[in-house]
Amino acid sequence: MTYTIFDLLRTSGRTSSFIEERVLRAIGRLVDGGHVRQAPSDAVIAAACLGDPISAVRRLAEAGVLPGELPDEQRRDLSARLSLGPDQLDSKAVLANPSAVAVFLGLPEVRSSTAAQIPTDATPAYGLFPHQRRAVVRARKLLRLGRTRLLLHMPTGSGKTRTTMSMVADYLRENEGRVVLWFASTRELLDQAAREFHKAWSLLGDRPVPIVSAWGGQDADFTDLADGLIVASLQTVHARRSEPGFIPDLGRRVGLIVFDEAHQAVARTYRYVVEQLSAAGQPVTPIIGLSATPGRTFLGGRSDEDLAEFFEHTKVELDTAAEGADNPVAYLISQGYLAEPEFRLLGDLLEDDEPDCGGDDEPDDIGLNQDDYMQEVLGATLQLVSESHRRIIVFAASVELAHSLAASLRSVGVLADAVDGTTAPELRDTAIRMYKSPAPIPRVLVNYGVLTTGFDAPQTSAVVIARPTRSLVLYSQMVGRGIRGPKAGGNRKAVVVTVVDPAVPAFGSIAAAFTHWEDLW
Repeated sequence: MTYTIFDLLRTSGRTSSFIEERVLRAIGRLVDGGHVRQAPSDAVIAAACLGDPISAVRRLAEAGVLPGELPDEQRRDLSARLSLGPDQLDSKAVLANPSAVAVFLGLPEVRSSTAAQIPTDATPAYGLFPHQRRAVVRARKLLRLGRTRLLLHMPTGSGKTRTTMSMVADYLRENEGRVVLWFASTRELLDQAAREFHKAWSLLGDRPVPIVSAWGGQDADFTDLADGLIVASLQTVHARRSEPGFIPDLGRRVGLIVFDEAHQAVARTYRYVVEQLSAAGQPVTPIIGLSATPGRTFLGGRSDEDLAEFFEHTKVELDTAAEGADNPVAYLISQGYLAEPEFRLLGDLLEDDEPDCGGDDEPDDIGLNQDDYMQEVLGATLQLVSESHRRIIVFAASVELAHSLAASLRSVGVLADAVDGTTAPELRDTAIRMYKSPAPIPRVLVNYGVLTTGFDAPQTSAVVIARPTRSLVLYSQMVGRGIRGPKAGGNRKAVVVTVVDPAVPAFGSIAAAFTHWEDLW
């Protein structure tokens, strides 16, 4: 038998009498060392001589050595291993599973080749879309050139927070021992920022860093903080401005300031504090503002000019020229990053819906007839439910109307909750969690004054703006709650039912609203 095997090897030009002796010695050492489970048969010796176990088994099967020359006991065991009957083990069965036969014979298990295991691509766990990456490159370049203030202008739903957190992570990796201060004005925005940074740094960071939350009465201690992120409300820092040395000491340790909803940066209450913090840095601490609406009023005014001047008329917006698109919003819609909105007018509930020079939030005492209001809003919301919208946000005109609308919806079998600024945090969180759940049953979330910013529920496919407003900023924020596109986990199309006539310039097109303040910059 051994002669037959070596004769086969000689035929292939793979061995000689000298190699035969060496191979037999090697097999003996394999047995002595326990590498082969049992005394080697001629088939094992032949497989070892051929080098590649799978190739050896195939060649021996083709030559009739396997399984024909195996002892009866090994034939029975191999048949059982391959789940075959005693009479089914033949050369064809061996050729069908050479790897298992080689392992049975005690040879090393053959895995896929090294070349096959080498990855051919890599997908980042915290990646950015091309337009977001270009914005980061542009902003970083401006900061390196010495700009100390700039505004990142991106539409609601296009990933402002994610894009900026990528920049924050870059800064902290490159500047260990410095702190980033993230300013926002609402609990929702602050909570969103802290959670998003935790996610981003977990994937992009290179060391443990603290996340210090300073809002809603939390007694944050900045004394020994020399690294990481501070997420702070404007109100909290402003309230501590009179503490001896607080502003200069904090300012010296902060290396970057981010101001979410940047149109609030020029409010008299907070501007002084932000400027003092920036000036305390050596060199001056840069400020990055974030906004989908780089203005404060519709018709333009001193406050709009102040905002542009505060950020040194330096605005970084999405560059989609490489894709042949002049308007970034139109491009984002066409590519599925934003949903395509359909605007519908919600009856004549507002006596004068012409925009004026008002601020961020117009008074809500506009003389509504409550019965007409309830009938119009309920009818519009139920129509959306009948159209198979599964997540609908309603912006009510007052706290009382928000709760009345939710109760009325529940009375006709629609799952609905209402939240406002006075809702207990645990109740608000529960309502939002239920709204964001993947359950297919329709849900409506009615609110007043708490979900215009910092609320991200991509599955929302319809928005009812039942809160009359003359502020394009506030209006754009409300529209933005429902226009996440499929590439951002949202929908291809969205419906916006509004009390503001979409025929008013910039109020019926998110693309027009995005470019409304362009002349100021």
